[in-house]
Amino acid sequence: MLSLQKYRARPGLAAVSALVLAAAAAVLLVLLPERWERILVAALTFLAGAAFAVLLARRARSREQARIEELETAEARHSALLDGLPLVTWLTAPGDRSETLYISPSIAEVTGYSPSEWVEQPELHVNLLHPDDRERVVSEFERTSTGAPVHSLEYRLLARDGRAVWVREDTATVRDSKGEPLYVQTFLRDVGELKRGDDRRELLQSAEREAASESAERRSRLDLLRHVGNEISAGIDLDPALAEVAELIVVDFADWCLIDVADDANDLRRVAVARGATTSPSGGRVPADDPEPEVKAVLEQGRTSVLPAIDERSKAERVSLGDLEARSVVSVPLLARKQQLGVLTVARTERGPAYSSEDVALAEDLAARLALALDRGRLYHEVEERSDAAWVLEHVADGILLLDRLGVVRLWNPAAEAITFISTADVVGHAAAEAIPGWKTAVERVPVSASPDPGHDEVLIPIETSRGERWIAISGVRFFGGTVYAFRDLTDTRRLEEIKADFIATASHELRTPLAAVYGAAQTLLRHDFALDETGRERFVSLIADESERLGRIVNEILLANQLDAGRLDLDSEPFDAGDLVERVVEATRTHAPPSVTLEVEAPENVPQVAADADKVRQVLVNLVENAIKYSPDGGRVEVGIEERDGFLRFHVRDEGLGIAPEDQEQIFEKFYRADPQMTRGVGGTGLGLYICRELIDRMGGRIWAEPNGSKGSMFVFELPTAEVMAHGQRGGPRLQLG
Repeated sequence: MLSLQKYRARPGLAAVSALVLAAAAAVLLVLLPERWERILVAALTFLAGAAFAVLLARRARSREQARIEELETAEARHSALLDGLPLVTWLTAPGDRSETLYISPSIAEVTGYSPSEWVEQPELHVNLLHPDDRERVVSEFERTSTGAPVHSLEYRLLARDGRAVWVREDTATVRDSKGEPLYVQTFLRDVGELKRGDDRRELLQSAEREAASESAERRSRLDLLRHVGNEISAGIDLDPALAEVAELIVVDFADWCLIDVADDANDLRRVAVARGATTSPSGGRVPADDPEPEVKAVLEQGRTSVLPAIDERSKAERVSLGDLEARSVVSVPLLARKQQLGVLTVARTERGPAYSSEDVALAEDLAARLALALDRGRLYHEVEERSDAAWVLEHVADGILLLDRLGVVRLWNPAAEAITFISTADVVGHAAAEAIPGWKTAVERVPVSASPDPGHDEVLIPIETSRGERWIAISGVRFFGGTVYAFRDLTDTRRLEEIKADFIATASHELRTPLAAVYGAAQTLLRHDFALDETGRERFVSLIADESERLGRIVNEILLANQLDAGRLDLDSEPFDAGDLVERVVEATRTHAPPSVTLEVEAPENVPQVAADADKVRQVLVNLVENAIKYSPDGGRVEVGIEERDGFLRFHVRDEGLGIAPEDQEQIFEKFYRADPQMTRGVGGTGLGLYICRELIDRMGGRIWAEPNGSKGSMFVFELPTAEVMAHGQRGGPRLQLG
């Protein structure tokens, strides 16, 4: 890189040196007296000046040569840079694009014309412009020549081989330091790939739009089919459904929709007429109330009719359907199982083009669905008329057994299967004596009448099933093809009657015992044939009072159970000391407990309070403690305890008595249930005590259960939420108890 300061400093130094030399020579010429001396000095000065001038000339020439070489090198580098760019560099004279100053060799790759041809043919660029772009590009060139800036321009050039090459031109005017234009610099870039990419993208977008349109149309048609299917499958009465279907079809698919249905005599009846919301009847012309002859012809021929035909239509052609003029009409027969059931007709009078083959296929699909619905409706009515008896047999609560003359089961309805737990597959087609356990011996006791008159006798018999014994009330009616038996499951009724009978017997026994004691004591007190001392009289009066209290408890249990069943029992919820309650219950029980029974309390200190009805909790606890004593005939230890667990206070009563059989543990809390109803172990009761305990505990937000006490006795447990839990609204629900 050359320095301008270097060139400016050295000529100045040479000038100063020349002035010094000239001044020295002048001084010598003035001071020297002799002529020859002055001549000699002048000659030497001339020679020195000449030598100095030659030296300066050589150095200046050498520097100029170096500058020329540097300039040529810079130009070579610039040309190499322009030639290496992925575009064409084109330099033209200002205001005249036909005068090419320079164009890069890459122009040959773009157009097939060499740089020399561009220079030699001034109009080549204009001649290569695509005819469709020439006017636009030339006008832009003219605007550029007036000084208007042109940032970019895209157009096509015709290459030598006939190709149309898309180029992008970026033009700018290069000016000198004074603002005068030096030349116009143009870059031509081949954008054919970009254009082809744009074209492909446009094609893809167009295809995408077309696919989206087709998809939307298919989705619309699928929605139409789905909605039509929903309408015709919603019920059996199809006239309202067909009207709704016609309204659905005219939303997007037709301007008019007509549905005609054939009756049993094959006469058409118009059941639905729908018009599109944007359709206005021309001149007041609307379809007639009766099917048109063209529609009747479609039903008779059983073939689809398209008017005008797809291969014979013209844009201006219109067709008539009775009084209705339309652009296109499609009538499709409703066929099912080779029977003509009606005709579906759709017409376009204003909207959309004439129906295409795809539209006809959709109409035929709709017609097929309507035909299936009509056929299903007809079959339903036929079956309905014939199957009332079968429907009753399927849904009647009584079991129905039909035997043919050979005793083979021909009908076994769902109620019979539910009562006996014997599946239909295991019974139908088999002999009743083999398929139904105990039938062979029981059938002889079943009364069979000759007519189904009401009030005929029935017998209660037991049958063995996979789930235990069942009691059924059964009777039969004989007819020409066999015998029909009807039976009802009375197992639960029989069990309830047995429980009631046991309760009445037990309650009678429980009431009779204290009544007999009271009556006997009262009679003794009323006797005058012997005198009683004061001690004897007090003993009998105390007996009357105790037995009366026992009678009161029994009556109270019955009344309380009735209140619980009726939901008329009100419970209080107040915090109370559970430990104190347990102590008082145990102390009260000790006063009348047998000497062989030991009552103990297991309660920690600082037991949290319970929020419940204290009187009802005391009643539950007393009942459980008395049961523990009652079911400990040989005496033993009865423990009453409490402990806190997870926000609940758990009460337990543990004894060493008779215990509870495993099969009775889930049933002892049922109403009237007694583990020993026959009192074989000498323990009485009404069967209401534990039922009342369970109901009271449930209503106070707790739970109660029973479990074995090791190998001897039993333990009854109930738990209630603590007062703190109730105060925070965290009342617990039923929890899983493992143990």
